[in-house]
Amino acid sequence: MEQSPEAGVVSSEEDLTFPLGTAVSGNFTGNVYFAAMIQNDDTYHFPQTNHLTFAPGARSYWHSHGGMILLGTGGVGYYQEEGKPAQIIREGDVVECPEGVRHWHGAAPDSWFSQIVIYDAEYTPEHNLSEDPVTDEHYDNLEVASYTPQNSQDSEFMFHQGENPLSSDTFSGPYYLTSLIGSDNVAGSPELHYVVFEPGTINNWHTHEGGQILIATDGVGYHQIEGEPVQVLHPGDVAYCPPGETHWHGASADNGFAHISANTNPELTGLTWYDRISEEEYQNLPAS
Repeated sequence: MEQSPEAGVVSSEEDLTFPLGTAVSGNFTGNVYFAAMIQNDDTYHFPQTNHLTFAPGARSYWHSHGGMILLGTGGVGYYQEEGKPAQIIREGDVVECPEGVRHWHGAAPDSWFSQIVIYDAEYTPEHNLSEDPVTDEHYDNLEVASYTPQNSQDSEFMFHQGENPLSSDTFSGPYYLTSLIGSDNVAGSPELHYVVFEPGTINNWHTHEGGQILIATDGVGYHQIEGEPVQVLHPGDVAYCPPGETHWHGASADNGFAHISANTNPELTGLTWYDRISEEEYQNLPAS
């Protein structure tokens, strides 16, 4: 169903879920903020991942790069490929930009907009395309349409959480599991899952043969690698579990919690489950 033009508008940066980041200049118009999230490395082999926040009216220049996944994390913005109408992007939308396609993205004139970008930083273009400003005349006269398919929803969580709760012997309570994007994506990322834990729900200790990366999106949660301190996770935090290490993760007692998860090195498919931490250990976790 088509959303109203006002749906999802964020009038203040204080109403965004992720931290603002550091102000950047360069190939942008207006006030833009940047936070590095995940560096491509030889352990996880996960694409470069950053978070960008645009003040109302702020935008990138026209540019191109390796294939990119754009995930809306707050507010209302635009994404436009050269020669096509601009698409309205809202929190919860997932967009793919193919490699080498000239495009720009940024905020709507009346809303802040924030996004995660996951992209192939090793891409080498055949031809260097110029990076040019999106002029005020172009921006003020955009032909726009809502992005299709539209994943954003009226929900307490950032992305679509699934219709029905799941139960499992390896989770202490109800949870939801959906796929944000499959492994055949333009950025070369493993499949991205979205996991929502109801308050108090955690999973058992387990080991991913290829490792795992988590990006916290909602609420307050925990992550712990065996033998290491518990991490308290808030939106925008990234947790890493190296290949073959044992870990658990889940919600705090008083808050629902959600994260994006990527099983890294996906050719290594082994997954082994163990026991869960005790109720006493859970009750003694750090305050959220």
